[in-house]
Amino acid sequence: MLNKMKERAYYYFVEQNMNCAESVFLSANDAYEMGLDPKMAKMIGGFGGGIGCGNVCGALAGCVAVIGQQLIEVDAHKTEGFKEDCAKLVSMFEQKLGSSSCEKLTPIYKKEDGTRCIAVVHAACEVLYDFLREKKGEAAEPVTAEQKAAVKAQGFLFDKTTPDCFNARVITVNGKITTEQAIAIAEAAKLFGKGEVAMTSRQTIEVQGVPYKNIPAFVDYLAQRGLETGGTGPLVRPVVSCKGTTCQYGNIDTFAISEEIHQRFYKGYRGVKLPHKFKIAVGGCPNNCVKPDINDLGIVGQRVPNVDLDKCRGCGKCQVVDGCPIKSAALVDGKINLGAECNNCGRCVGKCPFGVTDESTVGYRVYIGGRWGKKVARGIPLTPVITDKEELMAIVEKAILLFRDKGITGERFNDTINRIGFEEAQRLLLSNELLERRDEIIGGEKHAKVVATC
Repeated sequence: MLNKMKERAYYYFVEQNMNCAESVFLSANDAYEMGLDPKMAKMIGGFGGGIGCGNVCGALAGCVAVIGQQLIEVDAHKTEGFKEDCAKLVSMFEQKLGSSSCEKLTPIYKKEDGTRCIAVVHAACEVLYDFLREKKGEAAEPVTAEQKAAVKAQGFLFDKTTPDCFNARVITVNGKITTEQAIAIAEAAKLFGKGEVAMTSRQTIEVQGVPYKNIPAFVDYLAQRGLETGGTGPLVRPVVSCKGTTCQYGNIDTFAISEEIHQRFYKGYRGVKLPHKFKIAVGGCPNNCVKPDINDLGIVGQRVPNVDLDKCRGCGKCQVVDGCPIKSAALVDGKINLGAECNNCGRCVGKCPFGVTDESTVGYRVYIGGRWGKKVARGIPLTPVITDKEELMAIVEKAILLFRDKGITGERFNDTINRIGFEEAQRLLLSNELLERRDEIIGGEKHAKVVATC
């Protein structure tokens, strides 16, 4: 019923260029088989555009006309409760859209692509459907398995506690949003969900309890404010990162690195199906706050000390040794030795008063094959510390291509690496073979039937 009404509303409003009041009235006439002469839409036509002056929304006026036809027995005064019914309908409309004023709704919802205020018209159809369904004591139309799968691919996960509601994943770039975006998400949660917001472990934001019928309006509302849903399926997932150089221990600008990965590989590879989800995390130092090494690909900022032994005096009280947080550094034969356990955290740089560790090289340690969930595995680091950002980006891309090319549908990247061997995986990631075959790998028919995962 609702889908038919919205389809007919689109036909009248967009394809036939009728106004909002006429479109709601006629679409309800078709969906509810009211049997009215379509010419009767002339009687409601003057309410379009807020009665032509930005007053009460014409789509709402169309709804009022429909409930009048459906509920009034002889006339309005003789129909018990009709005044209260109208007030309830207006309240539902305002709760959904934030206002019943055409003047206030138009700047928010009107588009210049020819669809005009179709979002308002569709929202009016939803309000009308809910009102009449509740008035008649009818249950909501069940959401089919196909519908669940379709919206899951858009970032809407079925909420098993509520029959027709979904939790909507709103994408952030490394967990960072503007204050304006935060306000928009809060407003969307209030207008289209149940007014609750939750954070995911992957730094996306979930708006809780969005009814299935509200999903198109919810998506449209966010899109107009520069936000989008997603982050599900067998694809490159949104990147997570720590605070990077805003933290006292950060060795690299994790925000800049993760934002570039987001643009190049989350967005740039959006249409590239993989055997399974592919998660990337960027950490600013070996403290591993965002656990890069248990992601499919993890990047950890490095500050490699360039030790100048000629300056080492073999002090009995070495500040490098005393300051090493993992106790890897030691004096060996009277000279400083950072030890095999050194993880390049950079905490010793500049600690020696004689300049032994004044110089350092900033770089990236790349881990591959980590995972967490029902099975947990720590990623294995590639042998070299990468010191060039473009080389790092090339390795990220090659890892995605490797997974698509060598992975078996349904397996995680960790499984792929274990099957082909870490040495072979590292060889491919450090050579140019995969990039040379990029078009072939992306263009192939692979992993088309893999089921979208959370």
